[in-house]
Amino acid sequence: MYGITLMSVLPLRREASEESEQLTQLLFGEYFIVDEWLDKWVHIENVRDGERGWIDRKMMTPIDAETFQRLCDNLQVVSCVALSYAVTATGEKMPLPGGAVLPFYDMENETMIVVRKQYRFSIDNIVKAPKKEDFVTFALSYLNSPYLWGGKNIMGIDCSGLVQVAASMCGVLLPRNARQQVMFGKSVNFLSEAERGDLVFFDHEDGYISHVGILLNDHEVLHASGQVHIASIDHYGIRSVYTGTYSHTLRAIRRFL
Repeated sequence: MYGITLMSVLPLRREASEESEQLTQLLFGEYFIVDEWLDKWVHIENVRDGERGWIDRKMMTPIDAETFQRLCDNLQVVSCVALSYAVTATGEKMPLPGGAVLPFYDMENETMIVVRKQYRFSIDNIVKAPKKEDFVTFALSYLNSPYLWGGKNIMGIDCSGLVQVAASMCGVLLPRNARQQVMFGKSVNFLSEAERGDLVFFDHEDGYISHVGILLNDHEVLHASGQVHIASIDHYGIRSVYTGTYSHTLRAIRRFL
């Protein structure tokens, strides 16, 4: 069984319960494999990043194997605006978060048809040939968004969600979590050698990667902690804008674009 979400944002939970931890979110147009059914919940694997968990069964739209394969075989267009709207055939507005997938998007007619549902979406909200600088621009559009564990949209986002969504707007699919993202790209040895748009990773005392940010220059980093904001960074780590002390210890710098 296969499915797609035509909801703006869909929580993916650790357990089959509305009270369970939100691991991440599925954005409009993301498609998945269903591997277990319950009365009110289904366990799925999101194709675009491999994340697995439970979603509310009534919030998914089933798709057949042919449609699923077409989605897998085609390069997907995504929305490159932190918050925009698609318009349904009946004139209703559907809010779309940045990074939302636009399945089978017709650039000439600015429409998409998914499971017999038609949406109109402006081509102005799509970047056809994004560059590295666009990655930073996209990420900065989330400035002041509140921190939300597992969040991937402008109304609530976490550190690795910010990186993943901004990267997807540039056509790059990164894993969901910082500990996975640190495996991508090439290593940069020193902060003085880093470039705007490089990723910086931080760890706990146990040595595990627990946080990620986006370098703006050799002394400023954009990251989600409390809210998406710009903080000072040096070779020790991030100096908190709230306390003035070091809040995150620098572990690695990676260049993936």
